[in-house]
Amino acid sequence: MIVPPQIKVFTGAILSLFSSANAGCVFASDKRDLRSIPPHRVRSLSSARAGDGGVPTGGYDAVKKDIVDILTVSQAFFPADFADTVGANYGPLMIRLAWHCSGSYRATDGRGGCDGGRIRHDPEINWPDNANLDKALKILEPVKESYGSDLSWGDLIILAGNAAIESMGGPVLGFCGGRIDDIDGSNSLVLGPSDEQEELTPCVTDGNQGNCQGNLGPTTVGLIYVNPAGHLGNPDPAGLILDDIRYSFGKMGMNDRETLALAGGGHAFGKCHGACNDPPCGEGEMTGKGINTVTSGFEGAWTTAPTTWTVSTSFFVHLVMLLL
Repeated sequence: MIVPPQIKVFTGAILSLFSSANAGCVFASDKRDLRSIPPHRVRSLSSARAGDGGVPTGGYDAVKKDIVDILTVSQAFFPADFADTVGANYGPLMIRLAWHCSGSYRATDGRGGCDGGRIRHDPEINWPDNANLDKALKILEPVKESYGSDLSWGDLIILAGNAAIESMGGPVLGFCGGRIDDIDGSNSLVLGPSDEQEELTPCVTDGNQGNCQGNLGPTTVGLIYVNPAGHLGNPDPAGLILDDIRYSFGKMGMNDRETLALAGGGHAFGKCHGACNDPPCGEGEMTGKGINTVTSGFEGAWTTAPTTWTVSTSFFVHLVMLLL
């Protein structure tokens, strides 16, 4: 297949980002300047469980090895994708977990993000965009239990994303550890949907859902960034979805280049789930699991090699071909 020139530009941008130098670890205990942390987060740090945020026994490399060991072992409670093709692999699910834990961050007031590990709690775990990520957390539970309070959920979730990418042949910049878990999801209430969010940034109850503005990071409350079906559900690739993407990722402090790298890199792996047209599907223990899994409502792998790093080229090639 001939790769269009614009695809080569996309790929070059992605590779240049992956080769960039690490800017340093903001979570390290000796570098955490409380003056740079939002007040709500300082309160969380002062009341966090003792031990979380430390370095686990054996270091982070030992944790990553333990994560890799479970990525290709399919579990009955939530069978892994690709078991009947290239082999069972939870890697793409872990990348999604790490991104959705991180993608709630908004630069407007410093709220959100995976520091705190609040994706384990309501309201975040019940956002529509986070469907089935409770299963990803359950898959990681044995690793968390083996390290106890020396390993925070926030660090474990990000490590799982890194380990997944590396195990499938992809590049990783490095790892910044030291996140401290919140004991509940109260610091996520302002992210919505909640009474607090509606008071500060009305969006849902006033019928403006899908056009959310103000401090909110996503354009649609309950989603990490934008509606994958298009602006207000209109699947027009040349429409306002482009503005939505730039607005939403800009709220996370990301420029166009970084947004492109994240979208392309993330979609080099995994698939979307929507084989079941009328959920819940399946019977008994297989309701909503395996081939009956539904998250986005769309169905199919993003590339022809969903568990292998392909420098994102094939994702962009297929995407452009759909638009031609």
